Amino acid sequence: MEAFVTVVVVMAMIALGVLLIHLANRQHSDSIAPFQRGRSPSTSRGRRSRKGVE
Repeated sequence: MEAFVTVVVVMAMIALGVLLIHLANRQHSDSIAPFQRGRSPSTSRGRRSRKGVE
């Protein structure tokens, strides 16, 4: 019976860890989502970022 309780506790802790990692990843991806729309003008091809540098 003790082994069963131990296995259940370990599996619950793993599930809790997976849930916390999932929530942290979702929060991180939500915070960087606005920046994935496209390139900024200073890094796009064919434009000069500084005067005299091609």
